Amino acid sequence: MATQTQTPGSVQQRREVPRRSAGWGRRVRFARHAVQLAVVGVVAWILAQAWLGGSAGEVFCPFGGFETAWTWLTTGRTVSHLHSGNLVLAAAVALMAIAARGSFCGWACPFGSIQEGVYAVSRTVGSWVPPLGRWQRRPAGPVWRRVDSVLRYGRYAVLVFAVGGAAVTGTLVFRDVDPWHAVLGIVEFELSLAFAVLVAVLLLGLVVPRPFCRYACPLGATLGLIGKVSPVAVERDASACLGCDLCTQACPMALQVHEASRVTSSQCIGCLECVAACPSQQALGVAVALPWPAAPRELVTVSASESQDGAR
Repeated sequence: MATQTQTPGSVQQRREVPRRSAGWGRRVRFARHAVQLAVVGVVAWILAQAWLGGSAGEVFCPFGGFETAWTWLTTGRTVSHLHSGNLVLAAAVALMAIAARGSFCGWACPFGSIQEGVYAVSRTVGSWVPPLGRWQRRPAGPVWRRVDSVLRYGRYAVLVFAVGGAAVTGTLVFRDVDPWHAVLGIVEFELSLAFAVLVAVLLLGLVVPRPFCRYACPLGATLGLIGKVSPVAVERDASACLGCDLCTQACPMALQVHEASRVTSSQCIGCLECVAACPSQQALGVAVALPWPAAPRELVTVSASESQDGAR
């Protein structure tokens, strides 16, 4: 079936568009969720080892590697509470960002997976509890969209605070408010400011997908900047697009995928939910191309929260 797109004063005919099977999208999602569950399982094992007196969970924080690397480069000092394993993990996720942009966030970040799980459960409950459902639809308003677009700069402020503070003080200043540190410290039953931030993130996660990833994650900000040089990105063929906007509705980061020719936003987490949701076989896919010069309309902006309503 040929699709058409309305343009001012004319109707532009598009080519025949083969359709994807629904099972294809389910397989993509199954693969991602399987990886996420495996990583969360590894983290659970790490916490169990910490409970039994083994290695500290902080060893497995890649952002700590970025903090100590920047501190060493700028001051010649190292940062306390860190291990060489942090540097190895930081190098690994940086290489992953160069190879596939924010795919670490979308496929392997355990805290991102926890936030996704919280929102998925909340969406199910929201279909049965009208007040919660109304709160989940509330961000559709123009006021929230403006607030959301401003809050997204927050993770860069947190990044400057974290790496700058580590360089100046030689300590992990972000550690005291890091919700991931609170997750790793759960086995210690420690009530702290970081634990309060964790609770706030999970509560906000009931109505907003991945709130920490959107607004405050310094690791996501770092990988988003590194990923700008990646040759890999989701691309959209406008002539094969059906105009259904299902890609935008599926995006957990509320990016307007249906308006982009190449999704190069630093907010993209490479989860491929947009590709899995697309019913056109040729409209969306992962492509390799030089990241420069910039492709037309490469900036992907925040969508209305009806995109959240369709997410997962």
